[in-house]
Amino acid sequence: MSNINKKLFKRLHLNHAYGQLIALIFVPIMVLACVGTMLVLSETSNAAKAQQRQMAIAILTRFELPSEAALHQLASFPWKYEEARTFMQNMMNEKHLIRTALIDASGTRRLSMGFQDQAEWPKFPKNADFFGPILYKNNHVYGMQIQQDINRPAWLLIELDNQPLQIARYRVMIVLIATGLLTLLLLLLCLNFYSRRWIAPMYEIRMQLQRLNADTLDQHMVINSTGELRLLQRDIANVVKRLHFSFLELKEHTEQTEDDLRRTLDTLEVQNITYRQARDQAISANQSKSVFLANISHELRTPLNSIDGFIHLLLRQENLSNEQNLYLQTIRKSSAHLLALINDVLDFSKIDAGKLELDTAPFDLEEAIFDVMDMLSPLAAQKHINMAFYFADNVPQYVLGDALRFKQILTNLISNAIKFTPDGEIIVRARVEHDDIGQCLIHFSVQDSGIGLSGTDRKKLFESFSQGDTSVTRQFGGTGLGLAISKQLVHLMQGQIGFEDNQERAPTEKGSTFWFTAMFAVDEAHAQQHPNFKEIQVVSYLAHPATANVLRHYLENYAVRHIEAASILDLFSRLKDVSDLQDNTWLIVDHSGDTEALLKEIRTRYQGNLAVYGYQMALDPSLLNEYRARALYQPLSRSALIDLLNNENSFDEQDSASFDGKGLHILAVDDHLPNLIVLEALLGELNVTTTKAQSGQEALGILQQRIEQGQQPFDLIFMDIQMPVMSGVDTTRAIRSLESTLENHKRLPIIALTAHALADEKQKLLKVGMDDYVTKPIQIEQIIQILTHWTTQSFNKPPAVDKAIVIEALDPQVLDWQQSLMLAANKEDLAVDLLKMLVDSFATELHEIEQLIELEDFPQLEHVLHRLYGATRYVGTPNLQEVTGSFEQFVSTLRKERRKADDLFVQEVLNRYQELQTCIQQVEHAAEHIFTKHNAVS
Repeated sequence: MSNINKKLFKRLHLNHAYGQLIALIFVPIMVLACVGTMLVLSETSNAAKAQQRQMAIAILTRFELPSEAALHQLASFPWKYEEARTFMQNMMNEKHLIRTALIDASGTRRLSMGFQDQAEWPKFPKNADFFGPILYKNNHVYGMQIQQDINRPAWLLIELDNQPLQIARYRVMIVLIATGLLTLLLLLLCLNFYSRRWIAPMYEIRMQLQRLNADTLDQHMVINSTGELRLLQRDIANVVKRLHFSFLELKEHTEQTEDDLRRTLDTLEVQNITYRQARDQAISANQSKSVFLANISHELRTPLNSIDGFIHLLLRQENLSNEQNLYLQTIRKSSAHLLALINDVLDFSKIDAGKLELDTAPFDLEEAIFDVMDMLSPLAAQKHINMAFYFADNVPQYVLGDALRFKQILTNLISNAIKFTPDGEIIVRARVEHDDIGQCLIHFSVQDSGIGLSGTDRKKLFESFSQGDTSVTRQFGGTGLGLAISKQLVHLMQGQIGFEDNQERAPTEKGSTFWFTAMFAVDEAHAQQHPNFKEIQVVSYLAHPATANVLRHYLENYAVRHIEAASILDLFSRLKDVSDLQDNTWLIVDHSGDTEALLKEIRTRYQGNLAVYGYQMALDPSLLNEYRARALYQPLSRSALIDLLNNENSFDEQDSASFDGKGLHILAVDDHLPNLIVLEALLGELNVTTTKAQSGQEALGILQQRIEQGQQPFDLIFMDIQMPVMSGVDTTRAIRSLESTLENHKRLPIIALTAHALADEKQKLLKVGMDDYVTKPIQIEQIIQILTHWTTQSFNKPPAVDKAIVIEALDPQVLDWQQSLMLAANKEDLAVDLLKMLVDSFATELHEIEQLIELEDFPQLEHVLHRLYGATRYVGTPNLQEVTGSFEQFVSTLRKERRKADDLFVQEVLNRYQELQTCIQQVEHAAEHIFTKHNAVS
């Protein structure tokens, strides 16, 4: 029902019994009465008119002949006019006749008589024998044609009074009104009876029900109705009695339930206290786990950084052979793989907390895929598994993304494929799935011919700490975190990851295919260039079909004339045709069981360029040198193929792009002078101007002074975190506040420098206004990446560093001089100066530490230990660095746990202080040896 109808019903009270009674009885009766009245009045009026018409016809008929005679008499004897009117006098005696007249064909009145007989008569039809009634001045006019003679007709007209008709109508209306009033009176009497019989008892019942509540259910209900309503009222009274008894039972049951609930709540309160204690213990354990992960991350990554640093130092040597270069490259890739494995465990907590972020930087996508496959190739070679890598032409080679996380995903998939493939092949493919302006979605797949997975095992693939089958887990091992972490990383790269059974695609195939997609931004700065080798011819035989297809595709893109042999015998037969083109011809053969016999047979027929395709560990370098053959390592990469066709050494170290920071001005803020010296030296190699500040106040003063003098602010700020009086966080906030007061001032990039790598350290530092985060010791590669990302200039690689004179320490654990040289960018004088500054600071630091222990000022002691620990990270003193860092962590527990120092704590501090003194004495003794040798060389 619409709102209008609801409002109408409410206004007319039609939702009540009285209103409905009126609507259902009075309204139909009134409608019927009105319709009946109209019908009666209409029929009465028609009957009166018909009666009047019959009376007019009778009058005209009776006087038709006399009127004709009167007209003849007037026509013959005009002077007998009065005699002719005699019949009209008789007509006037008729009832209700007002006047009459004779009118000839010309419309002239010949005779007339009656009231206002000289008045005009209305127009009438002259072609009808009889007409009427014609309404004229509230009366009716009737007429009849009479014959004066044949050619001269005339009409007899009469006017009858309508008053009798009106009187008859009024009489009928009076009778109808009287009948309606009597009917209304009878209806009111019926309504009164109906209301006393039905409506009044129902209203009383409603009032009694409205007065009912929980306290009056037991009161007696008065029954004063009759008939069916009396029975209804009695039934309601019985229902109320049953409700009363049910309410009493419910009240009793509720009281019992409240008692039970009260006892249950007491039990739950005791359990909640127990659960709260367990929760607090779990939170404490989780915090301990986070601290442990942060510490283990710091402790594991530090030696890995040292390994990586030594590898880079060795790779910068110019007198290394190809074999040595190969070994160093393998060590470097294995070190990266070890770091990725460590990250699997450390990053799992970040993934659960949702704190894992991607670091975007430009990298070579094809090289990243090949590095992973090359790193895992020894595992595949041990199981005699062929590996192939296909990189589609439309896939961009240089992209912007997180190379480490991408390699982590690919390493998990390929290592799983090798692990669960007894023999056969593994094929890695990369193709563009969707290309957009500046971005592309790339599809990667890893196809193997391994044991596959059942339908139930697929559901657990990407769950944490799970593998396809428990028996497989016992056979192959693994943590079960690889695919779970890979799934989260793929989602961060705006992609998807999935699994396909090879048998569903082709019944004859076996194994599985893991695939994932990732969104990358295209690095437009590096345009892909396809080399052209039109003058070169390649004759090949590769037993692995997938690798042969990849080689064929690459050579077609490079416009190389390619001859592909179907077998070894076919290859030998083709060698006769290419013997004359040995200078521009390359022969590529697959590694077989007896490589020496194969090479010997080839050299009897062919003396030109020769390459053997196979795994690195399966090829003997001395055997290749004996037969003047080059190695083309499996899996095949485009860069290795291009180097081969260019006849270049594959393992010559490729210099990274040169960097030149000329024109940049950097502000370095650190409370420890050796840190500033090392950072200044590293920046100096990049031609970057450096301004040093040893406190936050000094840095703010330098900035304000440059602003007041109208000088250009710094291009970038390296900010230490832990500094006395004003920490790096407070200094950053002050700098941001100073920037807000300046007009049209560009935001200064502030890079945090810290010695600890906590799980959420970067997020906290970014929230306070810093732009990036670097852990100590900072390497020159990190500086180049920071400057490239946060400044708009391009950089050139610093000039080659002169080789330092090697000075060996007495004990590498006390003083590692090679590490000191590496931390000083291979500058011996700088390394000696840093060591001398560290040794000179020992007396002051020990005196201050001793005083702080006596005063039990442990917060300041923690700061001094952190300062000393930071100084040791720029000099190769492993034992001293470990003791100082452990001492600092122990003192910091007092602040983190918010407790007071007790006797046990103070005694442990004294023991660690004595251990620190011993380490310092050892470093001083070793440093004297270094200083002596250095002075002798100088």
